[in-house]
Amino acid sequence: MNRNALKAGAVALVLAALSAAQAQERNPIVYNQRGDEVGVIQFMKPNGDAIMLPTPKILGLGYYNVVMPATLLRPRARGGWETSMSNEAIAFLPPIPPRFFMPSGI
Repeated sequence: MNRNALKAGAVALVLAALSAAQAQERNPIVYNQRGDEVGVIQFMKPNGDAIMLPTPKILGLGYYNVVMPATLLRPRARGGWETSMSNEAIAFLPPIPPRFFMPSGI
């Protein structure tokens, strides 16, 4: 039984390493569902979350990195990444490093 658990753990580590490697090889630009560029991935965390710099042109942010959850990112067929988040929701992503902030437009 311990062997099965070790094998399952090893498989999970390999899959995580492969997905992290794939993420590093892809174009780092993040697009919304309309195809607008909303940010650039700076780096991927070990849990799959992305540290992203929002695009100033679209969101009026662009001065600090935010954490984009891995569950909201998927590979885009034409390269890069796509998110299902709206521009308004991206403005409320937590900044890195944590600090007090007020999204623009409020």
